[in-house]
Amino acid sequence: MKLFYVLSLGGIVGRRQTVALVALLMFSLSSFGASASAADDQAGDVVQSLGERAISVLGKKEGSTFVEREAAFRNILVEGFHIQTISRFVLGRHWKTATKYQREAYSDIFVDFIVRVYASRFDSYNGQTFEILKTVKAGTEGDMLVRTRILRPSGGTPVGVDFRVRMIRGGYRVVDINVGGISMLHTHRVEFASVIKRKGMDGLLEELRAQVEARGSAAE
Repeated sequence: MKLFYVLSLGGIVGRRQTVALVALLMFSLSSFGASASAADDQAGDVVQSLGERAISVLGKKEGSTFVEREAAFRNILVEGFHIQTISRFVLGRHWKTATKYQREAYSDIFVDFIVRVYASRFDSYNGQTFEILKTVKAGTEGDMLVRTRILRPSGGTPVGVDFRVRMIRGGYRVVDINVGGISMLHTHRVEFASVIKRKGMDGLLEELRAQVEARGSAAE
């Protein structure tokens, strides 16, 4: 669930428009193009299922609280994305040097952090539609790229979005999202590494906890 965002970890200047866009990716899938040649493919089905569930959440927006919608977003994220792959890649080499306690703490807070960052922005949905174009093979690990684009209700140039999915334990799971050439995993990795360089692993954990608490208070 953009992962190319504007995070303010210890002074990092983020890209807010990109965060909002990523949130919309998770909550604005409302149509699939006729040219979607892999609509019946398992990889494409994963993305389609995420979109249908997202629309279900948006359809109940008037009759639900933000806390309820955030909980629904968490379920979509945890079930559709492989959080372990994403979180460890984002931490990079620092995963190996982290203590057992730091690894456990990081694994616990990472999901809360991702959910808070993106769920707090999906209410800006404004009629965008999300069209699947095709599915292609990617890399040497058997990954598939589900190529899509966001269509703006007011017109304008569509935004290309690629969902990278991987077969893990018998099912496809999303492991990255690429928006306009920007990878969620790589962007998070660079930003987290910057914080660790300045404040250490414990400093990163403190920043993540602070972000979760601050966004939680703002949503109440």
